[in-house]
Amino acid sequence: MENIIKENNHKLSSMADFLGYVLKKPLPGVDAHKFMIPEFPGIAPEYFSYNEKLRDAAVLIILFEEDGILKTVLIERMPDPGPHSGQIAFPGGRYEETDADLTETALREAYEETGVKVDRSKVVGSLTPIQIPVSGYSVLPVICIAGSLPEFVRCEVEVKDIFAVGLHELLESETKRRIIARGIEIDAPCFIFKDRVVWGATAMVLKELKTIISQN
Repeated sequence: MENIIKENNHKLSSMADFLGYVLKKPLPGVDAHKFMIPEFPGIAPEYFSYNEKLRDAAVLIILFEEDGILKTVLIERMPDPGPHSGQIAFPGGRYEETDADLTETALREAYEETGVKVDRSKVVGSLTPIQIPVSGYSVLPVICIAGSLPEFVRCEVEVKDIFAVGLHELLESETKRRIIARGIEIDAPCFIFKDRVVWGATAMVLKELKTIISQN
């Protein structure tokens, strides 16, 4: 994986071509996701399921190059009463009836949350949907190429912070941490960026992306 990412740091178009090719092939899906499922105590309700019919949503994985480094964009959600309060995530949200499809959902929501406007022509494909019964959504991760450092405009109601992360550094940080989730102490497989813990559905998305890049 390291060689692939380092090679494509110099030509973002090469990464776009690479992803455009591999994302048309069968994806690892659940086989990758399962490695990042948090370990709740036996008394805790099931957190992830792959059999339920849920509402549609989408997130946008924005890839761009800065100083020769391939980076992506993550947000820190505002604290709220919901199940994903304060979590680190890709920008995104729920499907609206005015959206043509989930790709449009991802592009629209990312723009609303971060101010990053990406043309649909820059979308290279999508990963396997993540089903999250705790919030009632099935989330499609859509991947796009921004080309250069986006100018962030934070949605102050929903987003506490926006930050750019080196993709290789993030994917190589895979580990496990003990965290508090919904009042329960759990062991969570995760990725680390500085002092931020990326776990749950976002970690599952990252694990599939890491698997795709490392196996091809």
